[in-house]
Amino acid sequence: MNIKNLIICVLFLSTLTTYGEDNLKKVDVKYRKTKIREVYYVKKPDNVIKQGEYKQFGFDKTLHIVGNYINSQRTGVWKFYRNGVEMPRLYNFDNDIKKDSLVEYHWNTNDSSVLRIRTSEGWRRKEVSSPPFPIYSDLNFLINHNLKYPVKAKKEGITGVVVVSIHVGKTGDVLGYRLDSKVNDELDQEALRIIKLVDIWYPAIYDGKKVECEYLIPVSFQLKKK
Repeated sequence: MNIKNLIICVLFLSTLTTYGEDNLKKVDVKYRKTKIREVYYVKKPDNVIKQGEYKQFGFDKTLHIVGNYINSQRTGVWKFYRNGVEMPRLYNFDNDIKKDSLVEYHWNTNDSSVLRIRTSEGWRRKEVSSPPFPIYSDLNFLINHNLKYPVKAKKEGITGVVVVSIHVGKTGDVLGYRLDSKVNDELDQEALRIIKLVDIWYPAIYDGKKVECEYLIPVSFQLKKK
């Protein structure tokens, strides 16, 4: 390629890049209630269609989620962070478009790999390759951020761990809730309220397939020592 053609090529690529940047508007919004901050780009002039890099920061101002959009559709690998540190979990939304594709998942230290799942033989306890989990956030983050200690229970010094069982279908829909372990009515109902905030799940994976399962989620109520 001669110098003239090289210059033309560089100018052409530069024009495309500039055009792309000029046709995108940066959005930086902080939600007053949750204190979560989102930074992303939208296409002009509608300013609705998300395009390009997306970042979410938690209420503690640390990085929470990083990913990309193409025409408002999540694409590629999305990374999740806790306290600014990358978590051992990745969602590949390109692969997830295919019914038989898996989202990349690495077990956390305290995760249990044995769940009660529905098989052709009925409900059985089996070791799964990944549990159900919220598609767009971290479960611990959601619980800790939304937990409201009931006033009466707090005054009376009531503590404990409520275990909520959720019934998650093959498509990630929640089919039911049950209190597997109770403490008292106020704490039980608060635990249920928090878990019900998560309405979009990625289903459990067993033998390379999405399966229906029951998943136990502990919600801890502890008071700080004075």
